[in-house]
Parts: sequence; C-alpha cells; structure tokens
Amino acid sequence: MRPLNSTNNVLDILFLWKSQNCEEIGLNEISKITGINKGTAYKILYSLKERNLIEQNPETKKYKLSFGLLELGNLVLKNLDLREVAHPIIKELAYTCGETVTLGIRTNNNFIFIDRVDGRENVRFYCDIGKSTPFYGGAAAKALFAHLEPADIEDIVAHMKVDSFTHKTLSVKDLLAQTNSIRENGYSISDEEVDIGVLAFGAPIFNHLGKAIAGMAIAGLKHTFTDEKLKNCKKLILEYSHRVSVKMGYSG
Repeated sequence: MRPLNSTNNVLDILFLWKSQNCEEIGLNEISKITGINKGTAYKILYSLKERNLIEQNPETKKYKLSFGLLELGNLVLKNLDLREVAHPIIKELAYTCGETVTLGIRTNNNFIFIDRVDGRENVRFYCDIGKSTPFYGGAAAKALFAHLEPADIEDIVAHMKVDSFTHKTLSVKDLLAQTNSIRENGYSISDEEVDIGVLAFGAPIFNHLGKAIAGMAIAGLKHTFTDEKLKNCKKLILEYSHRVSVKMGYSG
C-alpha cells in the first residue's frame, strides 16, 4: 500500500468511476485498484458521501457518484464565458474559409455582436463588435432568433419595428416565415439584407440545457461565392457552430 497523499488519494478515488467505466464500485475494489489502504479509502469515501459527491447503495454496499457532482458541473457550465470559449474556434473558421466570422447574443430584444474575426479580405461590414442590431438584421441574428423559445420570439416581435438597412431587409412577416426553414436546415442565409454585396450564413449556439444562446455567421462578398463555396460555407458554419455548442456543454 502506498503512503497517504490526501489530495491525490481523493482524486484517484473520484476518477475511478470514469476509468473503470462502472456505475458502482466496492471498498475492496477501490483499495485494490488505487493502492490506498482500506482504512484510508473508507475515510475518504465517508467524507465524499457527507458532501453528497458519492452515495452508497444500501443493498450492495457499493458506492456510486451522486448529485453533488452534478451541481458542481452545472456551476462550471453556468460560468463558461462564451466569447472566451468560442474565439479560438471562430479564429480557426475564419482562417479555414477566408471570410469574416461573427458571434452575437441576445440583449433584451436585440442582437449584439460580441466577437468578430476578419478573413483574408478584411472587408468592413455592419457587424462590428459591440454593435446592436434587430433580429431581422443578418444571418447570425436570424439563426438565434429561429431557435429561441416561442415566448421569447413573441416578446421580441411585439417590440420589433423595422428600419430597413437595404432594399432586401426583411419585414417581420418575412422573418417569421423563415424560422421553420432555418430550424429544419440548421442554418440561416442573409442575402444583402444588411449590407449590399454581402452574403452570410448563420447558425445557432446551444448551451448545456439545449437552449439557443448565441448566433454565429460567416460573411463575405457575394460575387466571390461560387456554388462550391456556397456549399462549403454551409457545411463549415454547421460544423464550427456545433463545436462551440459542445464546448458550452451541449450534448445534442
């Protein structure tokens, strides 16, 4: 048996359920696998049980993980900083596709851009960091809007007043008409709806509860988009937005 090293011993025991891929494990097995003597292992298990991190099956006397760990996990997920998590992925996407990539969230009844990485063209669009836009204003905003809860959509629409960016800017009716297809396809398209000559593809970001919390988009000059590039950008926005969602705890 190895000497007591309290921190390592506690961690070794806690991670046993993962390394052994089991639901329950007994004291003898814990001691054998970790090399911690039974007396010490029992004391650690008792302390973990007192803090609701593990529990003991009254029939088998074996131990399993408990809800206390779930509470700690949820606390971590709640405190994940979306921009910090997403930025490396957005940067990689901008490099991969060569276009500008943006990220935004809901603020009251509008959409605000919280991050942006320019592509190789470095074209200046409306979507600067800190800029607020209505939910009819672009691919990222529309992608988030379409995946919000019905009550949130109703609230946003009730306060929405359309001020056109271009002659292609959507009306409220047009925006609502697109929500089903955006959900079905997983992505949105903005064709010169905010900036003349700009085409964009957006997708939602989901959190650990499966709720849409942000919108992400690829935007570029419309005349540069070949059929192959269109297809590739649709694929990339779905792939990379999903990667951000997974980093935010999404498992869908």
